[in-house]
Amino acid sequence: MLSAIHGLHVGLATFALVLFVWRGMRMWRRHAVKSLLWRRIVPDSIDTMLLLSGVAMLLMLGWNPLHQPWLLAKLTAVLAYIGLGFVALHPGLVHVPRRAAFVAALLAFAYIVAVAHSKTVWF
Repeated sequence: MLSAIHGLHVGLATFALVLFVWRGMRMWRRHAVKSLLWRRIVPDSIDTMLLLSGVAMLLMLGWNPLHQPWLLAKLTAVLAYIGLGFVALHPGLVHVPRRAAFVAALLAFAYIVAVAHSKTVWF
């Protein structure tokens, strides 16, 4: 059961990244995603399932983020990724900071993956 949830979690994270990069590239080229389905519904649904699968794994493994430094670092990086992603994809903001936030969000995602694989804070 745990391996199935882990596989789902990894698959959802991959799909979330691909969708974020697609939306970010459209922002970079100044072509807004007009479809509500691809702008809000699909990304929010994927992110919700990603969160739920992560919480399910935490509960199944009995891990406490306060006692696992790498997990606390990962969750902190997830919050940074969310904030940077919001800035990057927010249509009302100036374009240059949005690009910088997009690149920073991708770096945060890379850090999240590296910490998840190495189980250390400084991969």
